[in-house]
Amino acid sequence: MKRISVRVKLYGQRRARELKLPRGAKIVDLLKQLNYNPDVVAVRCGGKIVVERERLADGAIVEVIPIVTGG
Repeated sequence: MKRISVRVKLYGQRRARELKLPRGAKIVDLLKQLNYNPDVVAVRCGGKIVVERERLADGAIVEVIPIVTGG
């Protein structure tokens, strides 16, 4: 099975991580690998907020941003 390489920047960390995922992987697959609940983070890819079902491209740069609530 061919794999893709994705750079992931986690909010608050300076360095991006390089992850290998199966070709055709989606944002939700990335979040599962990172042990993130999709209900508590937003994901930006290519400068745009994307949905969980969005497919990842080889070489994509992804930012995972926690959703902060409160009052």
